[in-house]
Formats: sequence, C-alpha cells, structure tokens
Amino acid sequence: MPYCRNSNVELVAVTQFNVDAYVKEAMENIIIRVVNRTVYILGDFEPGTLLVSDSGSKLLVVARRREMDSRFIELLKIARELAEGVPEMFSISTALAVSPAVPRPGEAVKQYEWPSGPGIYSPEGEFDPLEFSDTPHLWIMGATGSGKTTLTKLLVEKAAKEGRRVVILDAHDEYCETVQRLGGACIPAVVPFCDFNDFELLALTGLLRVGQAIRMMRYLNFFRRAFCRLAKQVQIQDVNAALQKCADAMIMLDVIRTDTQSLTGGDSLMTEFVKVLKEEIGGVAFNALKEVVKKDEDRMAAAMMYLLQALELGGVLLNHKLPKVAAVRLLDFRSLFAVSDYMLAVTSYVFRSLMEAREDALVVVEETPKLLTDDVARRNLALFLSQSRKFRVQAILTSQVPDELMQNTRLVVGKIGNPSYAKKVAELSPQMPAAVAKLLPQLSRGQFVYIDGQKTLPIRVVI
Repeated sequence: MPYCRNSNVELVAVTQFNVDAYVKEAMENIIIRVVNRTVYILGDFEPGTLLVSDSGSKLLVVARRREMDSRFIELLKIARELAEGVPEMFSISTALAVSPAVPRPGEAVKQYEWPSGPGIYSPEGEFDPLEFSDTPHLWIMGATGSGKTTLTKLLVEKAAKEGRRVVILDAHDEYCETVQRLGGACIPAVVPFCDFNDFELLALTGLLRVGQAIRMMRYLNFFRRAFCRLAKQVQIQDVNAALQKCADAMIMLDVIRTDTQSLTGGDSLMTEFVKVLKEEIGGVAFNALKEVVKKDEDRMAAAMMYLLQALELGGVLLNHKLPKVAAVRLLDFRSLFAVSDYMLAVTSYVFRSLMEAREDALVVVEETPKLLTDDVARRNLALFLSQSRKFRVQAILTSQVPDELMQNTRLVVGKIGNPSYAKKVAELSPQMPAAVAKLLPQLSRGQFVYIDGQKTLPIRVVI
C-alpha cells in the first residue's frame, strides 16, 4: 500500500480504490505512525493495555487522546471527503514497543490475551523478577491496592519452594499465613543480644545519633561481654529482669564486693555479674573501670539508660537462630523509636546472619521508608544491599513512595496514586521512558511495569 507524506510524517495511504474499506478498517485499530519505538494507533485503548500487532510486536498503551492531532488532520480530511459516516474525531492511542520487533504503519492491532493461570507474566510468558543479575535487588512500589503485596507473596513462595532461605521484615503482619503455609514461622522482633555486632548494638540502644558515644559504647561492650558469659554459667529465667539488675551493677561497681555472695541490700545476681565482668576484662582493666565509673558516672548511667530503653521496645533473647522461612513481626514494636533504630538493628542482624550462612537467601523489607528516617539509616541500608549481593542475598524493598535508594535496584512499579510520586520516580530512574511515568497513575490492580538498565516491560500478576 502506498504512503502519503505530510512534513516527512508517514501516514497510512487512503487510495481511490479502497477508501470505504480503508475507513472502516481504520476504525478498527490500525497503526498510523511509528517513531523509533513509539507507536501511534488509530483506536481507543485504555492506558496500560497490552496490544499485539499483525507481525507479533507487543505494544504497551501509555496514553490516548480523543481529539485529532494536527499531524493527522490531512488524513481525516481525505477520509471525510471520500466516505460517509466517518466521525469528526478519532481516538489515537500512543504505545511503546516492548518487544524487540517494532511494527510498521498499516498493521492492525488487537488486545493481547494474558494467561489466566496464577503467576507473574510478561509479554513473552512467565516472568521471574528474582532472576539474579548484576543488580539483584528489587524495589516494588505502588499505592495501597495496587497489588504489590500480592506480587511480593508470589515471589516469597517461589523463593521458598526453590529451597532459598526467606526472611520477611513484616511491618503490617500480612505474611504470617503465607510463611506458615510454606512450613515457616512468624517470630517476634526479638533482639539476639549476645549475637549482635557493634553497629547493631549502637542501633539497638539509639546511640547511632548520640554525639561522642565512643565511651558509652565501650561500657556497653564490657557489659555485654560479661552478661553473655554469665548467661552461660547461670540459668536465667527472665532475661529482661536480669539485664536490668546487671545494668544497675555496672553503675555500682565501686560498692559491690566480689569476695562475698551478697551486698548490703543487694542481690547475688549482681554480685555474680561483677565477678564475671572482672574475669572477662581482666583485673587491671576492671580496677581502671571502677575508677572511671566514679569520674564518669553520668556517661555510664546514660549508657545503661539507653540499653534499658531498648529493652522496653521488644523482647530480648540471649541467642537466636532464624528459621528457614520466617516473618519477623515488626508490628509488635511499641514506640516510634522502634520503627527506626530498633528496626535498623534487626535488619542489620538479618542481613548479616544470612550472609554468614552463605546460602542463597531472600530478604523482604516491607514499608522500607520506615527504615529511611534520615541519612544515617539510608547509608546503612545502602551498605547492607551492596554487601549482601556478594553473598547471594537478594532483597525486595516495598514502598508506597519513591526514594533515592531505588537507584541501586531494579524497579517494579504499579499504580501510583500521587502524580508527584510518579514524577519523582522518573527523576530517579532516567532509564524510564517519560511516557511510562505518565502511565503509572492510570494502572489497574495487578498491572506493573518492570524497569532495569536494559528493558522496560509490562508485567501482570494473576491470582
């Protein structure tokens, strides 16, 4: 079929031999222009719809316009002059070619039929967002009701059935049923006190944001070493109560005698703790510490205060081993403080434990922005992500809002109700076509767009 040109724009020809047939066909979804991978279709399609052309090209509709573009006025005039019943206005849908092949003007299109069985699908069939790559982590974003939790649960089930370790930091208590069905367990956000490293102890106690915390951290380290050693020697029934008594003993080092089993108005557990502390750090350091307590009583008391404050937030265990599949119930936290620093401590512990196990693992951080309260938290979470990929630990970060951390991940984005969020996503993801950013607020539940450094794909979640 010949083409007519208008300002170097190719338009489907309207010939004198088949004008009536052409006009009828034109109303039935014909490609009228192709620019690079942007395709203009004479037809009315809902944004987010996936189309397939005569040649098999897959097209994602990103916009539609129900008034004639000036570039197509000539075509409209020709059609109206030579045929009856042609409307004064056509709908034009704009689509992106999301398959390697790009269609040609003149091809007809029809809606793509997605598979009906449960799963995650792209235009090429079943799709696995967890397939490991140079950028293994996923940022799954969408408004409430977009289907991001459903998508995440499908990925959790897939990973667990493949034999991977799975840990979910569950902010809304939504994953227990899924985890239990997979043979896993829902566990409270407890603190494995004797397994924590220095950073986790800082986060646990809230000292990450305290200036000149080095001395307090030193006191806490002495305390933890002694307490954990004591716990191996003495059966402790109530860990929290024991920690509080031993914290009091740290402040009273200069009045507790270790040559007796008791002290004035005292407690044998406190005495035993002081004995163990002396054995753990050595006599010279112990005597120096007693002198320090006298001169630096306020800082020692502050260190113990931060520790006891942390105990009020969640349960404490001496040691703790994560189940093969686990949901950590962050909903049990009892203060806003816990949502940031305490959660950061638990997150660090989870990532570190999985890396030390050297097994393929998946970590789901639900409602990631609750972790990203400031630059300190953001830098540390970025560090977890960069280190964990070397040990085959993959992360899924879910969110309703964009964040600069998503620049270190692949994106799976569903419906975004706030247009400013869609704009921010585009700013943080230069590889995202501008038309896709405008599409995001128009997506329906279960519709997502997958974006990495090489491709942009529509995906569909079917349950």
